[in-house]
Amino acid sequence: MLNGGIGNNNNKNEDGGGGPLAARMRITDPMLQAEWAKKRLIWVPHETEGFVKASIISEDADTYTVEFVENGHQLRLSKDDCQKMNPPKFDKVEDMADLTCLNEPSVFDNLKQRYYSELIYTYSGLFCVVMNPYKKLPIYSEAVIESYKGKKRNERPPHVFAIADCAYRSMLQDHEDQSILCTGESGAGKTENTKKVIQYLAHVAGATRLGHHNKLVNTSTSNGLLCSSPARSHSSVDQINLVGELEQQLLQANPILEAFGNSKTVKNDNSSRFGKFIRINFDLAGYISGANIEFYLLEKSRTCRQANDERSFHVFYQFLRGTSAEEKASFLLEDVSKYKFLQNGYITLPNVDDAAEFHNTIRSMKIMGFHDDEINSVLRVVSAVLLLGNIEFKQEKNSDQATLPDDTVAQKICHLLGLPVADFTKAFLRPRIKVGREHVQKAQNKEQAEFGVEAIGKACYERMFKWLVSRINKSLDRTRRTGTSFIGILDIAGFEIFKLNSFEQLCINYTNEKLQQLFNNTMFVLEQEEYQREGIDWQFIDFGLDLQPTIELIEKPTGILALLDEQCIFPKATDKSFVEKLFTYHEKHEKFVVPEMRSKSDFAVMHYAGRVDYYSDKWLMKNMDPLNENVVQLMQNSTDQFLAGIWKDAEFAGMGVTELNDTVFGVRTKKGMFRTVGHMHKEQLNKLMTTLRNTFPHFVRCIIPNHDKKPLKINAHLVLEQLRCNGVLEGIRICRQGFPNRIPFQEFRHRYEILTPNLIPKSFVDGKEACKRIIEALELDKYYYRIGQSKVFFRAGMLAHLEEERDRKLCGLIISFQSQCRAYLARRLYQKRVQQSNAIRILQRNGLAWLKLRDWQWWRLYTKVKPLLQVTNQEEAIRKRDEELNVLRDRLANNEKEMLEIQLLLNRTEEEKISLQAQLQVESDDRAGAEELADELKQRNIKFEDVVNELTLRLEEVDEAQSKILQSNKKLDETVKDLESQLEDEESARQKLMLDKKNLENKLKELQERFALMQDANERLQLEKKSVDNKLVQLSDLLQEGEDKAKQGMKYRQKLENQLSELTERYESELRLREFAEKEKKNIASGIAQQSSMLDEKHSKIEYLTTELGKYEAELVQLRNKSDDDLATISGLQKHSRKLELLLEEAREDLEQEKKQKLALQSKLRQLEQELADVQALQEEQEIEKHQILNELDSARLQLKDSKKRVDEDVIQQYEEQLKRFTKDLDNVQQQLVDAEAAQKRIENSKKKLQQEFEDLQNELDQSNMEKAALLRKMKMIERIITK
Repeated sequence: MLNGGIGNNNNKNEDGGGGPLAARMRITDPMLQAEWAKKRLIWVPHETEGFVKASIISEDADTYTVEFVENGHQLRLSKDDCQKMNPPKFDKVEDMADLTCLNEPSVFDNLKQRYYSELIYTYSGLFCVVMNPYKKLPIYSEAVIESYKGKKRNERPPHVFAIADCAYRSMLQDHEDQSILCTGESGAGKTENTKKVIQYLAHVAGATRLGHHNKLVNTSTSNGLLCSSPARSHSSVDQINLVGELEQQLLQANPILEAFGNSKTVKNDNSSRFGKFIRINFDLAGYISGANIEFYLLEKSRTCRQANDERSFHVFYQFLRGTSAEEKASFLLEDVSKYKFLQNGYITLPNVDDAAEFHNTIRSMKIMGFHDDEINSVLRVVSAVLLLGNIEFKQEKNSDQATLPDDTVAQKICHLLGLPVADFTKAFLRPRIKVGREHVQKAQNKEQAEFGVEAIGKACYERMFKWLVSRINKSLDRTRRTGTSFIGILDIAGFEIFKLNSFEQLCINYTNEKLQQLFNNTMFVLEQEEYQREGIDWQFIDFGLDLQPTIELIEKPTGILALLDEQCIFPKATDKSFVEKLFTYHEKHEKFVVPEMRSKSDFAVMHYAGRVDYYSDKWLMKNMDPLNENVVQLMQNSTDQFLAGIWKDAEFAGMGVTELNDTVFGVRTKKGMFRTVGHMHKEQLNKLMTTLRNTFPHFVRCIIPNHDKKPLKINAHLVLEQLRCNGVLEGIRICRQGFPNRIPFQEFRHRYEILTPNLIPKSFVDGKEACKRIIEALELDKYYYRIGQSKVFFRAGMLAHLEEERDRKLCGLIISFQSQCRAYLARRLYQKRVQQSNAIRILQRNGLAWLKLRDWQWWRLYTKVKPLLQVTNQEEAIRKRDEELNVLRDRLANNEKEMLEIQLLLNRTEEEKISLQAQLQVESDDRAGAEELADELKQRNIKFEDVVNELTLRLEEVDEAQSKILQSNKKLDETVKDLESQLEDEESARQKLMLDKKNLENKLKELQERFALMQDANERLQLEKKSVDNKLVQLSDLLQEGEDKAKQGMKYRQKLENQLSELTERYESELRLREFAEKEKKNIASGIAQQSSMLDEKHSKIEYLTTELGKYEAELVQLRNKSDDDLATISGLQKHSRKLELLLEEAREDLEQEKKQKLALQSKLRQLEQELADVQALQEEQEIEKHQILNELDSARLQLKDSKKRVDEDVIQQYEEQLKRFTKDLDNVQQQLVDAEAAQKRIENSKKKLQQEFEDLQNELDQSNMEKAALLRKMKMIERIITK
């Protein structure tokens, strides 16, 4: 667990290494470089450390004699086992693509050195590698975020903030959706990195709107400011507006999800037991405009049972520790040790206070806008889930009926959930099930009742969690029509390998397999395919990282998930039959492993991270997830509105049907299709992969350094295995050998034409030729770029170099522009100073003249007489002024009347504008409804395609079954043809649906064009309003200056009259447009009515398809009946095999007779011991016969081995017993030969006398040989019958 911080620490590490600048200076010292070269250091493999340093002492043609640097121990190794070492200047390099020697030990050593220096982030070509530090590192402050904001990747040290900033800038610049995928094993730090990405985006994309309120986020995660009561609000809470801004709510979603979805495992103290894909939407300005969260595979079984030293979900322990005595009484809480679902008791987490975390969770829920009654309802469900485990059933002695002697716990649960106690207990003990057309009550034993309680507890928690996610999405989703692009952040459960892995681990590992395949496909396959499409000279490199065989083993039509779904359908299927089915289909698959006889696992799969052994116990139950229908109906009719709401749309497999058929059927939806857990997860995963493929991915590869959760400790083999599985080395190679940076021709010209000014004329259109000219002018080396058909490709670092050159060019242009602006301002200031200087001189000159004239008598007389000259004309001037005033008053009155008329006209236009805006809003809402209708049609079309695909897959399986059972059955062939014709009908229906979809899209385009016309009309009205406002301002100015500009008033009046006439004409045109819009609206309404009728036709077609599916199922039942007939034929074959056993017994009796004859021969030989002289010829013939018998027995053994594969095990055992008897007979014969050799010495003297008797014995031996030949012929006949 990352525990809050990973990255570059504090100020000392902000340059990429803390003090590494000084160390880097020492490393580049030429003297040190020379000393290092003399040592001839290399990497050699080591058992515990992975690789260690050693110096070469001597070398031969194929071997090195090396000395370990640490202990001086010498060793002789093959050159192939040794790896080159990078010079010291590459120590702690930030991007491992810069390493001179690219090999496993160099990459591992670089990561290890940086990890020990608390530099946990390292670039690895196009992606970033992070190692879990298992401690807090103070490098996620706002100052660090600001230091990465808007910076290029090579300007700052590696950090997850740099990855987030790159995705954000790429989204804004390229207008392309982005995704950030944090992948790795469980406990590697994916969740913490996801939170840091969200923190960075919330700060950068919401900084201008948050202001000082972002301090609330920090206080909410560090202080328990909420009161201890989750049901009441505290005075301190009332002082703060808990419903915060969107960015704050986005940050507060994580504590809620972690409390209800995370738990402690053996590998991780804060392991995500569900996967989530967080989609953050941005508007055109780059601000966060909304978010959406999708979750995958909640491990709900953890509510009922946990492995040793593991906890259930955090919220249980937080709830029990963080509530007061009053709240415990209200929610009927008890001590942790009294809950059976928490079987390991209370397990503390280091540096975690569950009580404080509970208050933080409640506070986050309030910030997200949860009401108090919603919080209380969630906590009541949590308490009820815990109490479900304490219900104790007892088994009656003489019946299969379970009883509930003490219903105290049931009363508590019903009180919390608003259920009737009697119906609740009756639903578990004697549930009503449907038999034919009637409902009967079926007795449940203790095991069945306990299973039903556990299933309801798991389902309650899962539905409550689903409601939580949807409620969070409701608070975050504000972008129904305003979002333009998004950044998706994936945090999903890491790869898991335990001693015994179950169905949940298969789903998790299958998901990680798909994500790793996406990484490999993006990094290696698609990259090289694009080179070939663009016509670049490139030799395709196969890195050997194709995971498709494993994925197909799991998801193909006859894969593990499909066979599991099939077993869920068949009656009397068990987990054992499922495993047997896997063996028959995949025993020879390269990624499927049959375990050893002593192994506890049932089968194993070779994943990219290694072999995983799976235990198939309860897989069918987990895949189907059956529930008690009676209890579900009680939940749906609960008096608690919250509980009834989360259960209202329940789709489940009924346990009553299960018990009648001795199997469990998969989840069946209203459309009649099976919806098992595996099938739903496969659908969710396919949608997720489609979304990710439509984005530009950024990968963060999380590495777990050790399983002890200790800082600064590295398990070398663990890290190396993760580096191999994650494709780190291959990713660096493709980055170094390939062209990871590419840019389209037009964008390249637009962005970098500034580096070669006046090179290409503006009228030049050919983008490819323009790019060639720019690159030639820049004198770039051919090695660093390639020109394709539509893009220019660059090697790593070259595009960054061009960006630096462009920045320098822009900086120079801006500096020259600034200098010219400053020169212009200086010239203006100089001219102003010159004018001021001239004015001062004029004032000074006039002042000096006045000083000279003020004492002159004639000047004084002139100043006194001049005012008196105007007195005679004063009355006439007053009269003229009065006349002018009267004229001005008349004009003012006229202007006021005109102003009133204009004001009335403006009011009318304003009202009309408001009405038009209302109409536009209604039409926009109608358009939004049409868009939603189109989305629904698309989703239905996708579902129809899924149905067709499933039908095709099932038909293929039926065809295979028919070919295996009876190849020459004509009836089955006719049914197959019928099915194919029906499939063609369904395909034609699907094509009709596609045509309807295209028609809807065309109509949507027409609606969008009409909406654009209405927007243009609205913009024209706004422009006219602005012009009228400007005219009003001019008129007010004219009124204020009416006395001075009376003559110009008439001219303005005429102009206003002309403008008013134009406005009236425009108003009339707008009225016409309005009438046209109303007509179009009616047309649209009629079109929508037609679409609704078409949709009704589609529904009728869907019902027809469901009936056809029922027919298919009936035909499948017929096929099953035919399979029963085949079983009857198999039983006939077994009878035939019994007849063969009788023949074998007869052969055994013949062998016993032969044995008796041999015993008679032995007695005769003993009688003739003293008389037989020479039996040398007899001995040689017996030896020849012995060799013949041995050869015949060997051939019989081979034939029996060949027949083992075709007969039952019982027959094989009988053959083996007969072989043992043959071998015993052989031993007896050999013993007889030994006795004959002993008797040879005794009877040499009586050879002549018994020669006649010897000839008789010879005849008898010939007869025995003939009998042996007859036995062999019988054996061959038996084998021929068996083979037939």
